[in-house]
Amino acid sequence: MELSRARYLASLRGREAMRGLPDSLPVADPVRLATELRRSFPPEEASALAEQLTLRARALRNQKTTRDWLYTAHGLEMVTHPVVAAHRAARMVGWEVPAIDLTAGIGGDLSALVEAGLTAFGVEREAVHAIFAAANSGAPIARGDAACAPFDLTRFGILIDPSRREGSTRRFNPAAFSPPWDVALALAAASPAAVVKAPPGIGAEYVPPVAELEAVQLGGSMRETTLWFGEGARPGFRQATLLPAGATLNSTDPEASPVPGAPAAFLFDPESCVTRATLVTHLANRLGAHLLDSHIAYLCASQPAFSPLAATFEVLDTLAFSISRLKDRLRKGNWRPDEIRRRAFPVEPDEIRKLLGRLEGEPVTLLFTTIASRRTVFIARRLFAPA
Repeated sequence: MELSRARYLASLRGREAMRGLPDSLPVADPVRLATELRRSFPPEEASALAEQLTLRARALRNQKTTRDWLYTAHGLEMVTHPVVAAHRAARMVGWEVPAIDLTAGIGGDLSALVEAGLTAFGVEREAVHAIFAAANSGAPIARGDAACAPFDLTRFGILIDPSRREGSTRRFNPAAFSPPWDVALALAAASPAAVVKAPPGIGAEYVPPVAELEAVQLGGSMRETTLWFGEGARPGFRQATLLPAGATLNSTDPEASPVPGAPAAFLFDPESCVTRATLVTHLANRLGAHLLDSHIAYLCASQPAFSPLAATFEVLDTLAFSISRLKDRLRKGNWRPDEIRRRAFPVEPDEIRKLLGRLEGEPVTLLFTTIASRRTVFIARRLFAPA
């Protein structure tokens, strides 16, 4: 986005223009939208307003937020979901030092800190994003690079969200993040309190022993691995957090035996935050369940149990994997696959569905896995906690 356009949108005139736009504008049709706006605004202003309306509609779809924010396409892709940002900010309020968001972006995390009542500032490298972060959060923003922050970090708590995108390409090597992963960890070590956001699938070798790890999930989507350092952080502590319910499990909770047992009448599929935080045996203890295989997260028990951190299933049948055998059993049981899940199984659910073809009957869930090197499928019925 051009700097002049960003300045206009962040100006009083631009903000008033945005607020004054009618809800009836055809946001889903870019050509009609631009035509409508040009009747009331100069071409450049009309183009800027049309872009914002389109991005806000996308934000509403992706994040279910109707905030009066300014966006760029890249900034919207990177911004933290408001529920996740608010969850993190609630803990940072306990810090005894002001906070600096060293990678402010368009101000998503920074806004949550301000709304939580924390004294907070931002640093942002991109000029357009710096303008939008200030407008969105109301906090002071300094132009600069997180790796060379214009502050004495020994006096502040810091938040760092290393960028994992280069244009439209996502980067998976932490050394290619911006700032690089080792730089982010060095900055965290230099501050009295710090939080560093990592991708959900970051390898354990990139998590230093002094960090506290929190795997954060929103609904069915893993959002981030949050590493906490310094004030209030517990080195080596691991926690799974499921939002918006606020359900948690941590590494101080008691564990079940890691010794696998036989399949049983009820099967549990842990949420991703549990597996990312390596807390499967802790969840097994909570559910009164046991492992099926030491390398697989599926759990089994002879009695049903319920937790927001796992899906519960009643097992109807268990088969050695074979498409022909499975199709025959589904037909005999008058079952059709409604949901297909897998763990440590080489075939994608969409491919399995295609191989099974069209089937009629009562909806069931198919859970595919590998137990002691044997490919196995469970035919099951999803159960829900009593009201």
